[in-house]
Amino acid sequence: MKIIYLSLLGLAVHLGTFGQQLIKTPVAGDDGIRSCGQHEALEKMQAEDPTRYQLYQQSRLILEQQEASVGMAKSNTIYTVPVVFHILHNNGVENISDAQIQDALNILNRDFRKQNSDVNNVVSQFLPIADDAKIEFAFAKIAPNGACFNGITRTTSSQTNNGDDGEAQVNAIINGNNVYQGIWPHNKYLNIYVCRNLISGAAGYTFLPQGGAAANATNMYYNGIFMLHSYVGSIGTSSVQTSRALTHEVGHWLNLDHVWGPGSIGTCGTDNVSDTPQTNGSNGVCNLNKSSCDGTLDNVENYMDYSYCSKMFTQGQVTRMRNAIVSNVAGRSNTWTTANLQSVGVIPGGTSLCSANIEATQTGICSGTSTTFSVTNVSTPITSYSWSFPGGTPATSTAASPTITYNTPGTYDVSVTITTSSGTSTLNQTSYITVASSQPGASLPFTEGFTSTSFPPANWTIDNGGASVTWVRRTGGTAPSGSGSAAIDHYNTNTTGDIDDLNTPTLNLSGYTGSTLTFDVAYRPYTGQSDKLEVLVATGCAGTYEVVYSKAGTTLQTESSNQNPYTSPSTWRNETVNLAPYVGNNQVKVKFRTTSGYGNYIYIDNVNVTGTTGSATANFSSSSNTVCVGQTVTYTNTSSGATSWNWNFGAGATPATATGQGPHTVTYSSPGAKNISLSINGGASTSNQSITVNQLPTVTMATLPTVCVNQGPITLSQGSPAGGTYSGQGVTGNQFTPSVAGTGTKTITYTYTATTGCTNTATGQIIVDGCLSLGTEENTLFTVYPNPTSGNVTVTSEVAIDELIILDNVGRVVEVIAGDNATEIQVNLSHLSAGSYHIHTKLGANSNITKLIIR
Repeated sequence: MKIIYLSLLGLAVHLGTFGQQLIKTPVAGDDGIRSCGQHEALEKMQAEDPTRYQLYQQSRLILEQQEASVGMAKSNTIYTVPVVFHILHNNGVENISDAQIQDALNILNRDFRKQNSDVNNVVSQFLPIADDAKIEFAFAKIAPNGACFNGITRTTSSQTNNGDDGEAQVNAIINGNNVYQGIWPHNKYLNIYVCRNLISGAAGYTFLPQGGAAANATNMYYNGIFMLHSYVGSIGTSSVQTSRALTHEVGHWLNLDHVWGPGSIGTCGTDNVSDTPQTNGSNGVCNLNKSSCDGTLDNVENYMDYSYCSKMFTQGQVTRMRNAIVSNVAGRSNTWTTANLQSVGVIPGGTSLCSANIEATQTGICSGTSTTFSVTNVSTPITSYSWSFPGGTPATSTAASPTITYNTPGTYDVSVTITTSSGTSTLNQTSYITVASSQPGASLPFTEGFTSTSFPPANWTIDNGGASVTWVRRTGGTAPSGSGSAAIDHYNTNTTGDIDDLNTPTLNLSGYTGSTLTFDVAYRPYTGQSDKLEVLVATGCAGTYEVVYSKAGTTLQTESSNQNPYTSPSTWRNETVNLAPYVGNNQVKVKFRTTSGYGNYIYIDNVNVTGTTGSATANFSSSSNTVCVGQTVTYTNTSSGATSWNWNFGAGATPATATGQGPHTVTYSSPGAKNISLSINGGASTSNQSITVNQLPTVTMATLPTVCVNQGPITLSQGSPAGGTYSGQGVTGNQFTPSVAGTGTKTITYTYTATTGCTNTATGQIIVDGCLSLGTEENTLFTVYPNPTSGNVTVTSEVAIDELIILDNVGRVVEVIAGDNATEIQVNLSHLSAGSYHIHTKLGANSNITKLIIR
């Protein structure tokens, strides 16, 4: 029997067998699955701070009105949010490493940019609406007092255990952190508080956007994110299974409810997102066939559920988050502005050196090779450099971009002291350069039957992906070795997504025309669960691994599934993998990788790599025979028996030549017929091919007019040659509609494709003025004064005013004010930044827009 323990809001649940059916649910962490504590924190707010709760409800209404009145964030702008991780610890395991925090930020960016590979496995019904939020996160580098730091603060306090009092935890950080003891404004930083204990035993919690931009401890609490340390990142005290909890909480921070709505899990509420089906939520169970409320399939793999198999945001959720981030509610709209990103050091600006970074052209290299260093993200000229390269040659340098050779395998630090007109700063990169041996690998044939009791075998290595269970030797295998095998236990590994690698020694495939890997595998799935086995190959001492074999579940199985542990395999299958693409390399690395699905044991045995020899013949293929100037062509080696390669890609190519097997990607800067040649083994065989590179057409755009926002559609005909297409905000076909584009300067792009298939573009600017009005200068129906103003504005009208809408100079709504049918309204706009705005006034069936200057 398998026994699973879950901790849900402090309630321990024991799941065992019922009749003949076993409930088998992935569980993560040493204390079971934990939920988001937002609902409990909100109840606490309502009970203990009713004034704030009223403000919270008002903020909800404002956001809903703004979202309903105007599509506030329809552009493709990528918003960057500065992040600070505040580690509140008492010298325990909750004092997580910088590496674990960096891993958490990487996962957050991966998920919000839809770069997670598992999104491709989303249930087919929801795959088309899985969307990229186009929101990114970066460590802040400048504290509120101007001090440089790495985006992480650490505070030693017993308050880390006081999960029921988040405000006390925030105050401990304000008064005791090691970087800046004071307020970290919530409209400048996304504050993430990492603790040992949170409210109701939650994995994390935060509140939906609420309140204003005032910098104080209360707003820090109500606009920050609280995370349990074991749910931050996928390494250290956390795991792959718990690594999406921060993605979930940032979704709340950007105005997303749980998929079942704002109430408790188990109720069929609404999250106010049209494309998320109604659901009562999934409590740690990943049932992809669940239809809980209205008969439609639940989006169980949504980040805002508790299923622990989350992979996606929907298009509707992305729209809601992007609307929230451009709203002034809770100061979200300030976080991503250029001025703020410069002030907190995410991008260079002013005289601060806090955002400066060391960058190398390659951080993983072979011994005896070189890499070049530089300093980036500095806005003022650097007048001197003092570099230190332990283990490198030379070991020091005063050059701006030194090239350093590393002759000995190992991991090395790099540091540099730079001087500018604003002062001196020292930058350090710990364990930045990894140097691998360039010695040839083991000769073929290579055989391993796991007969020795020593494991891993000589020169084999293991990379453990996180859980305590990984590859081991088990007695019993299959002929011809038979006495042992390599195995991994996914039956008792109650996580999913845990990756473990078993790595062969480096092999030498030079001098061969072909090579083959064979191995035996045994696997019997656990009913309803699926594990994966892959084989990956890399060449060179620092090459990138490629998947050459991948099977999972019933495709991998050698025996039919059941619910028993697979401890005595009896049916094996021999697998063959072609390694011909890697012959000619004297360093080839092979790894066997498993990805856990809480299924069953996987076994491999009798690993063999052999090579074949024959005459060498040069040959290659190209990705295209006809391209345009500026486009790329990829040349792939298909030679046999090659041990060295010399390429020439023809006139105008970048790069012009290359050595090494490739593939090589080339760009051509000039038109014409190009001759490409590949010579192998010092000229023993040569292959030649040609491609045609076509010129780009000349495309122009004539001057565009200035139009009024209330003007009807205008026909675009400024592009040349005729026959192309127009695109841009407010453009449909060859028509530009000012009211759709909104006021401001808009870019119109004209794209033309020649008969050769080559495409070029030209752009022009069209100015949309908010010149809509109800009358002439003699008509006093509508009055705004004083204008310009420092904040207080009076609006008068001869007829009842329905509503005032304040827009910024690019047409985004910043304020909506009910008119209540009054003929005079006084408005305080002192909270808005100085600049140009428009007041859109609705007067019965009519409307009026007038320009307003705030000083």
